[in-house]
Amino acid sequence: MLLVYDDENVLHITNDNGLRWNYQKTQKPQFSFDYDALFYCPFDDETEYVLNGKKEPLSEEHISEIEEYIKLCDPPATVTMQKQIIEDLEDEVENRLSKLQRSIDEFGFRNTAQLVIASREMSNDPRRQIGRRVLDWMDFINGVYYRLKEEINQTLEIDLKDYESYANQLPSIPSQDTFYETSWADDRFDKSSDTLDINGGQEDIGEDKRSV
Repeated sequence: MLLVYDDENVLHITNDNGLRWNYQKTQKPQFSFDYDALFYCPFDDETEYVLNGKKEPLSEEHISEIEEYIKLCDPPATVTMQKQIIEDLEDEVENRLSKLQRSIDEFGFRNTAQLVIASREMSNDPRRQIGRRVLDWMDFINGVYYRLKEEINQTLEIDLKDYESYANQLPSIPSQDTFYETSWADDRFDKSSDTLDINGGQEDIGEDKRSV
């Protein structure tokens, strides 16, 4: 559980099921002790309150009050565990995609636009196969995310797995060397049907196989 009332008058709550929500510009919860800001974050080992600029540790009695308050709180109707897990998965996918995009210069591309142009159909760019594998992995992780999203939306809250169970199904970013190989790529990008030499050259194998 978590309860934070920060110095911007925002109340953050996480209940014992892990469901999170917050209230903007709201009055602070009333407890037996006074405070200006309150931080009950046991997972971060942060249990203190601030009064008149001075930090004080929360006592066991304070913590019992706070936990009882959290148990009595009902989340807004728009806040559901399904929605929370899906949004967290979406954030994780975006983080992994962004991390890969930040490293595309290692494959010889200055930016994502250059990668997309080099990877287009009928491209003769010597980097096209690598670019296609990068785009293929991006497509792959998005496909896994949308499959999980559909599964979660069709699952009753009582039957949901924890977030980690879903997040562990997202593919990790492969090593750089993997994008120079074809063992994991799908048949659309089978190197045997292309003329790309991964060392930067091309092999003349006939006009019928020149472009992919």
